[in-house]
Amino acid sequence: MIIRSRVMIYAGALITAGSICMTQVGSSRAGNIFDDVDVGLFSIGGRATYFNPKEGDDRWFGGAQVRVHPIRYLAVEGSVDYRRNDFGSTKVHSYPVQGSLMIYPLGLKRISPFILGGGGWYFTTVTGPGGFDDTQQRFGGHVGGGVQVFISNQVSADASYRHIWLEKIESKSASLDDKKFNDNGHMITVGLNFHF
Repeated sequence: MIIRSRVMIYAGALITAGSICMTQVGSSRAGNIFDDVDVGLFSIGGRATYFNPKEGDDRWFGGAQVRVHPIRYLAVEGSVDYRRNDFGSTKVHSYPVQGSLMIYPLGLKRISPFILGGGGWYFTTVTGPGGFDDTQQRFGGHVGGGVQVFISNQVSADASYRHIWLEKIESKSASLDDKKFNDNGHMITVGLNFHF
């Protein structure tokens, strides 16, 4: 419930910021948030990423995303992030590489909600008790949604929520017994994109 509230706050802030920017740089006629936008085929941008795993610490990290918009109702996104989780004395560094299919039910408007789904590869290094040091390749799926605000035809901001299902992290407990940590969780992103 807290995660959903945070997503709504971030989405609301983006919508408000986008509306203010559009008012300042463009026409002030009513209904302009429903105007179609013509963007280029590609976009690239940076993003802040918040991850809240089922077990472990929740934190903000950073990443980057690139999108291809072949048609007005569809985009394909590739992204790379960094995140670190602490599971007691076990430290986990992950580099998620995700691919997502994004569907814009209303097309590309000044304010465009979207739904998304996809999968990811998670390059993960784990250090734990007793000198445990391991590199793991994990895979997982995700679904979610968000909103994208087109400040202009060349710049947009977005906020998204994803629920992520991942393979468990293998480590050792304090008594050096085999241990698996559940890394499923919630992911929030807030990004700024440049369209070409």
